[in-house]
Amino acid sequence: MKALLILSVILGCVLAATAAAVGAAEAVPQELQKDNQLVENEAEVFVPEAVESEAASFIPEVKESVEVSAGEEASPAQGRFFSCPSGWVRYKGDCYQFVASSTSWTSAVANCARSGSSLASAHDLFDYSFLQDLTTRAGYTTAWMGGFYFQTWRWLDQSPFSYSNWHSQTSVSSRQCIYLNARAGWSNNVCTVSYPFICVKKTDSC
Repeated sequence: MKALLILSVILGCVLAATAAAVGAAEAVPQELQKDNQLVENEAEVFVPEAVESEAASFIPEVKESVEVSAGEEASPAQGRFFSCPSGWVRYKGDCYQFVASSTSWTSAVANCARSGSSLASAHDLFDYSFLQDLTTRAGYTTAWMGGFYFQTWRWLDQSPFSYSNWHSQTSVSSRQCIYLNARAGWSNNVCTVSYPFICVKKTDSC
């Protein structure tokens, strides 16, 4: 009887010790799990912000350098295609020059050809107004244009003679060349008469 009582006490102590050990073992993973969860939470909060911050400060610099490079490369192209030689005036993508030295229509044609250009033509009121203004600014009232008569009225640059702005028109048998009047429309005259003239150079040859 006394031995049974002792065994019960010992067994109770063993069970109590085992329960304590199991409880301690279960407690440790829970604490570790909490710590791990805290670390994971901190990683979720901190790491993306740091990466985004670095990316945000880096990406604009890349964009800026690309835009500058593109601008530097575009400048020569703009210089080639959007400017006229010295002494020429740009209008509708072409380059125009008023030449003050008076000469015959045929000599004017040859002079323009030497600079890779042709006598000017006009295809609407805006074109003609521009040529009038160019002539007036040079201090003149008349200038040879590229119009001439051969079976019909034509432009020397072979563009269609579809716009008419006649101020006066006389016999084409002797007056086969067109000159501009800065105060009115154009007229025809003898081609050997001396006038200043207007040359036009196409953009691809500027």
